[in-house]
Amino acid sequence: MPDSRSLTLCCLLWARPGLVAEMSAYEDAVISLLADHGAEILHRAFGVGNDQHPHEVQLYTFPSQASLDAFLADPRRLELADERDRVIARTELFPVTLAHEHPAGLSGEIRIDWETARAANRANWDDRAALHEQAYGLDAFDDPEHLSDVVRQDLPVLTRFLADETIAGLDVCHLQCHIGTDTVSLARAGAAVTGVDFSPAALRTAARFAERVGAHITWVETDVLDARAAMSADFDVVYTSIGTITWLNDLDRWAEQVHALLKPGGTFFIRDGHPTLYSLDENAPTLTTRYAYFGDGRAQQWDDEGTYVGDGKVAHARTYEWPHPLSEIIGALLRAGLRLIHFDEGRTLPWRFSPRMVEVDGGFAWPDAERDLIPCTYTIVARRD
Repeated sequence: MPDSRSLTLCCLLWARPGLVAEMSAYEDAVISLLADHGAEILHRAFGVGNDQHPHEVQLYTFPSQASLDAFLADPRRLELADERDRVIARTELFPVTLAHEHPAGLSGEIRIDWETARAANRANWDDRAALHEQAYGLDAFDDPEHLSDVVRQDLPVLTRFLADETIAGLDVCHLQCHIGTDTVSLARAGAAVTGVDFSPAALRTAARFAERVGAHITWVETDVLDARAAMSADFDVVYTSIGTITWLNDLDRWAEQVHALLKPGGTFFIRDGHPTLYSLDENAPTLTTRYAYFGDGRAQQWDDEGTYVGDGKVAHARTYEWPHPLSEIIGALLRAGLRLIHFDEGRTLPWRFSPRMVEVDGGFAWPDAERDLIPCTYTIVARRD
């Protein structure tokens, strides 16, 4: 697995006499290569350029040592070596640690290649599987009538758009199923269910859980972005919920998978955390925006040993997520050829996003005075014609 530990470096530069502008032009060319290696320039400042103080100070971050090595070996950079020697008299490069200028857990926003981010995220979700097996309250499923709170809320909405208003007897694909509590619940509602996830540890836990409670489910290990290639079946319903698509960098590719998995006339359902909610500072004493609502291709890099349920800690704390506004989510589904047939926004969540949230029936919500001010979830139902 690639090393996903980021590096933040400070570079001090002194120009040769009379070549300050030339050095700056050289640095412009080199800095333009950073994004190709998932790196980002954080700050660039200019000084007087004497013995004690450099002409230029740069602060930049690389997602991993491998990314830095690739940048240093970039042929385009090496071709500029003669110009570097001509214009730069002295360079000092050293690692630094940023002060806590980002919200707790958020290390920054960076450009990172999908495979590196995916490897870090999968290691984190592999760690979560064992913790969630203990924290999800699986014993409640010993009651054969028990359904997860998520599916109990989703089914009345979904089934309004299905023939006979039931998923009984339908082929259902559950994308990003994790340890299978919602997958088992869909099976208990009568569907023939296939659960899909990229974490082998999560799927092992899911299979063990399903076997214990007597649910017959097909499990498929694959990235959701490659789901169609991993399965030959077509489905009446493709279902995903909740806390899912922020882990994906390419929603057009995601929506194309959904469309391709559906039979003609098939139905897609998603309920997920609202992008407006995700823009809030969860620890602020009021509803305060702090994170990006609109994405620009950069990932949010998080370092958090905790998980959203229970007290356990993961060994692989670094993860990467991407903000996706509602316009991007709906636009991707429409571009893939799906027809929007239902859209709604909700006031409750199945997990406590903020410590200020209060417990309500089926989940958590903002205090009464704020409950109508901000949406917590959105729900989309779409159809493949």
